[in-house]
Order: sequence, then structure tokens, then C-alpha cells
Amino acid sequence: MKKVILSLIMLFGLFSMLPAHSLRTLQESYELILNIPAKKLILFDNGQAIKEYSVGVGTSITPTPLGDFKIVRRISNPAWVNPYRQSKIVAPGERNPIGRYWLGFAMNRKSQEYGFHATSDSSSIGKASTHGCIRLHPDDMKELFNLVKINTSVHVIYNPVEVQEFQNKLFVRVYPDIYSYMEEEEYLKFAKNQLSGANLVKEQNLYKAIETKDGKDYFIGWTGAEKLNERETGPVQKGKLN
Repeated sequence: MKKVILSLIMLFGLFSMLPAHSLRTLQESYELILNIPAKKLILFDNGQAIKEYSVGVGTSITPTPLGDFKIVRRISNPAWVNPYRQSKIVAPGERNPIGRYWLGFAMNRKSQEYGFHATSDSSSIGKASTHGCIRLHPDDMKELFNLVKINTSVHVIYNPVEVQEFQNKLFVRVYPDIYSYMEEEEYLKFAKNQLSGANLVKEQNLYKAIETKDGKDYFIGWTGAEKLNERETGPVQKGKLN
């Protein structure tokens, strides 16, 4: 991935420690980073992470594409048709399964557009549950729609191992490889590539996090250096649109 993405991701920190922010509308400086294994979308403002959304992502059969994109379509009260069935167009309204807002960001060779939309099925949020699009809670989607504009950057990454720093303390969070993009032995290498210069006083917690892959934060030590290595972004050559 581009170095700018790597530097942005280094600013994540723990979500509970994101600063309180008054979210403005249609900002030129906003940027979105979607981490598929974490099933979370981070909103950045001038390089600072200011909001996190839990999302539903594509299944292993219909994965969400990886890569660098931009918002290309912004529709209020969209119609919808199931791209995998010869079904009728669902008109805007309460029965429309994608809700009141659509933010399109990518299209494949079959002219299928991928985008952000709401869902009435709250149980699908935080899971690999879609045909490749990104599902948000209706209130979150309304907020996001009112924040971003056409040409807002969208970076879709695959990072199943997040090393996070707060006040010189290090935490690791590991997620399942939902698209089977990584070999099991890659997890440890993937984590340690981000930990050069770190003082791992709880290295056993690193192994525990990798073994469980439960997405929880495990304290592993201290930075021992001015800053960590640039964060890994996962198997970036897989899952891209042709």
C-alpha cells in the first residue's frame, strides 16, 4: 500500500482513546480506511482518526475488493436490485434493504458497484455477511453520508494483526483470516515486523492473541523506541479488482 496509508494507520490508537470531535459535514480533508478482518471503518480528518464504525463486509465467496478508491456516487433514497438474481428493482422506501443512503466507491468488470449502505439486519454488522458491499447501522450510515463527498478517498486494507500504541504501551489485536489470504505461520512474522525496537515484556500474550484470534486487546510491552515500524497492511496483492 502507499506509505501515506501506512502512516495513517499508525495513528489509529485504541478506539476508546480517540479524541472527542465535533464532526463537520462534507469535509475535503476526510479520508476512510476500511480494515476487512477487523470489520471496522475509520474516519480520518487531516490524518487524525476521529470516528470508528462497526460494519458488515463481504463473505469469503463474495469478498470486498482491496485497494485504493474514491467515493464516486452519492445517492439519497436509492433504488436497489439484487446483483446476483434476476429480481425486480426495489424502489426507495421502508422496504428497500439498503436504506436511505448510498456511497459507491468501486466497480468490477461486470458493472457491479460496491458501496456503503445501511441495513435493517443489525445482526449482520460486525460479520462477513454481504455480497461485497459495506453495511452500517442506519444512524451511522446517515452520519457518514452527511460527512463525506464525491472523491473522498477510501482505502480498503487487509490487516488481521493490529499493533497499537498508547502512552508507550503496546497492545496487539488479532482477527481471523476470513478470506484465507494468510498462512498460519505468517501471523507471527506479520506482528513482529511491526515490533522492531519494542520491549516485549509479555511476549506470551502475543502468542495467545495469535492463537485465539478473538479481536481483543492484549498488552505485550513497551515501545522501547521513538516509534514503531510502519504498520503492515496485509496481503495487499490479493482481492484487488481487475
